[in-house]
Amino acid sequence: MSQFDEIMEKCTDLGQAIARTAIYKDFKKTEYELLHNPQARKLVEDLQKLRQEAYRRQLAGAPDSPEEQEKMKQMEADCLKDPQVQQSNNANLRFQELMEKISGKIKEGIKTVDQA
Repeated sequence: MSQFDEIMEKCTDLGQAIARTAIYKDFKKTEYELLHNPQARKLVEDLQKLRQEAYRRQLAGAPDSPEEQEKMKQMEADCLKDPQVQQSNNANLRFQELMEKISGKIKEGIKTVDQA
């Protein structure tokens, strides 16, 4: 087995181990529940549209007006008032933290070889 193949196999094993964690399972469960809750899903979709519009304005060199910024803050607050959105958001944050820790450990491993 080549070194590359060995690395890819370890990546697959890591992905499977991640998928077995409670954090990942909770993330997938809340994501599924959010997608099947029309009211919560609409809140998130509306917020995503606002964020995309703001991003396009920034790319065009037009910063958000104070009114647009306030509208975004209000939409974010409205989303987080919905229990389903809040649960999904929290699960997503926990999963992202896990992935950042994993990435950090991979970087640690690389540094130990670089320093040797």
